[in-house]
Amino acid sequence: MESAESFHEAVAENDQVVVDYFADWCGPCKQQTPILEELSGMIDAPILGVDTDEHNGLAAEAGVRSIPTVAVYRDGEEIERFVGVTGADTIRAALE
Repeated sequence: MESAESFHEAVAENDQVVVDYFADWCGPCKQQTPILEELSGMIDAPILGVDTDEHNGLAAEAGVRSIPTVAVYRDGEEIERFVGVTGADTIRAALE
């Protein structure tokens, strides 16, 4: 994610968006990455990555206090949140 502006545009312009809040140093976040890569081939929604070290304002705005956090947005509003490593099927179910 390049900027807060591009994040807000992506969330507003897409029907559904999956957002992965992570940090490079976070071990569980590294476990979440291949799960999200698998998920990307299963869904018709963009997956955005927000590095909480680079974009701590976005993380604070979303109320992210622990990583990894995966949030699902529909029509610009957060509808589901998963904290900790979460399986692809669980995230996909939130999109249905």
